Amino acid sequence: MKPIPPGYQASLVVTVTPDMTVHFGELGSLHPVYATYQMARHFEEAGRKVLLPHLEEGEEGIGSALTVQHTASALVGMRVTVTATLDRVDGRRLFVDTVATNEIGDEIGRGSTVQVVMPRQRLDEGFARLQARWQQHQEETRG
Repeated sequence: MKPIPPGYQASLVVTVTPDMTVHFGELGSLHPVYATYQMARHFEEAGRKVLLPHLEEGEEGIGSALTVQHTASALVGMRVTVTATLDRVDGRRLFVDTVATNEIGDEIGRGSTVQVVMPRQRLDEGFARLQARWQQHQEETRG
């Protein structure tokens, strides 16, 4: 991984859509506002934007930790800006702080992400091993 300047930032701007509101598969729709699980997704995406320009050829990052504190709301149609700021790099781990703000200036959430950087080939091999184990499991449970 290339060096990342202290305090390096990246941002992500999304407009809240009905698909981003609180809806539980089994329980149905709940609140017509930006869902916490969507905020988590956007925190991860913004954190990845901090990492991407600093990956070396053949490297990849994968998320390993995420925190979200959802403190206020954003309505359908509102823009939400997620700002991700490098906290630190510790070996192969990238620690990023995240803040979400709605378009009227309310801070609606804070959190953090951790990504682990590794050779892309190692990651792909791990996914392939998991796929093989799952396929074997499916065959054994069918028989």
